[in-house]
Amino acid sequence: MSSRKLKTGLLACLLFVGSTMMAQKAAVTGTVKDSSGETLIGVSIRVAGTTQGTITGADGTYNMDVPDAKSVLEFSYLGYVTQTITVGDRKTIDVIMQEDTKSLEEVVVVGYGTMRKKDLTGSVTQIRP
Repeated sequence: MSSRKLKTGLLACLLFVGSTMMAQKAAVTGTVKDSSGETLIGVSIRVAGTTQGTITGADGTYNMDVPDAKSVLEFSYLGYVTQTITVGDRKTIDVIMQEDTKSLEEVVVVGYGTMRKKDLTGSVTQIRP
């Protein structure tokens, strides 16, 4: 094998190893619960500043890859305070979500359907905090 081919092959290996070392993704898992210890289904987990994210499953757990240890995860769920957590060297991040009573007051539930006019009187109500 010629010296030139050996140098070219060595350079290609170094570039490949260098690029894989720079792209060190880390896997992060965990469980998201409310303050009473109940798991929360459908909590949105996103890497801050990106569109990369996931949601918790039926058992309140999640699993995702993050770009690096400096990544910041944002946990958000309707009716709860959004939390931001830096990954660091942790592989497991369990979160307890705190209720946000202000945002609960802003939720409006609207129902659509057909009714007879005489039935409408008892169908309209207003709920106050």
